[in-house]
Formats: sequence, structure tokens, C-alpha cells
Amino acid sequence: MKQALPLETGRAQALRPAAVACRKGGILSVLGVYGMAGKFPMGAIMNKGLTLRSAQQHGQRYVPRLLDYVERGELDTAALATHRMSLEESVRGYDIFKNKRDACVRAVFAP
Repeated sequence: MKQALPLETGRAQALRPAAVACRKGGILSVLGVYGMAGKFPMGAIMNKGLTLRSAQQHGQRYVPRLLDYVERGELDTAALATHRMSLEESVRGYDIFKNKRDACVRAVFAP
């Protein structure tokens, strides 16, 4: 099916070690954005009887509060921008971020 349909698949790299680290009967919480996740650790989840919970970050609820913290100087976000680049370098910057090269947490582009 993956070969027949041109759908992008997500990587479940973090899910496998998380499922292995859970105790039997534990809860595995999956946060973030996943498409079709290849190599999903269903065997470990079933064998341990884990509860699987998932959610996405609720930006509409939390972003205004976080922006208030930033405006008041109570939250410093400078460390999140590990790579600053011009817009002309955006293709290279996205590649660095996507492939987790050079310890990239977030690439920020300025005109």
C-alpha cells in the first residue's frame, strides 16, 4: 500500500523506545503530529498491555498565554532558535532541521 499510494509516512522512531521503556500496564502518550507511521511498535504495546493516548498541542489555548510570558520577559525563547539564516538559505535550513543535522532544534529565517 505504501508503494501504491504516494502518501508521506511519519517515522515512529521515538515510539519504539518509549513503548519498551513503559512498565507493563503503563500508559504510552503520543503527542505531536504523525501521518501514517511506519514501524509502529504494536507488538510491544500489545505484549505489555499498554494504554495508548494521543493528542496534538492545543495552540489556540496556550499560545496567547505563552506570548504574554515572552512580552513580559518571563520566558526566554532565544535557545530554541539554534540556526538563523536568510530566506535564500531556507531550503538548506529545512534540510538541516528535517534530518536533525548539526544539533538543529529550530531554524529561523529572516528576510
